[in-house]
Amino acid sequence: MTSDGGEHRHGFTESVRRLFWLPRQASRDAAPVRPLARVWVFVVAAGAGAAALGWGDMVVVVMFVGIVQALLDDVIKGVRHRWPAFVTALPAGWSADRLTRAVVSAPADPDWADWPGLVCGSLAAFATFVAVTHLPAGPRRA
Repeated sequence: MTSDGGEHRHGFTESVRRLFWLPRQASRDAAPVRPLARVWVFVVAAGAGAAALGWGDMVVVVMFVGIVQALLDDVIKGVRHRWPAFVTALPAGWSADRLTRAVVSAPADPDWADWPGLVCGSLAAFATFVAVTHLPAGPRRA
């Protein structure tokens, strides 16, 4: 238990609630670019570190979990067009990953084989998410 009146006790519950139901008065701004760019750089560096350490299978896990967590964090914060942005970002990232793997030859080291496609796919996912959240908001319903 915390001594601050239980503020942390309800943090997870409130985040889950906000994931599905935003309060009506919640502001719906576009997703900020800089924090997502920082997350992208961190995810790319973590994936490169995992590949350099010889954890070939962990590259996919580290990068995918980092991407989805960053996008879901913005969805919970209540960015504009949050669910359409999330739903379009993941297939865009997956498509860019597959296209990169088809066009670019894989490195000789099998630990690095997934990394180039994941870098391009994660960038495409973040760019798509930000682009959709920057679309103008439609008219508010009563």
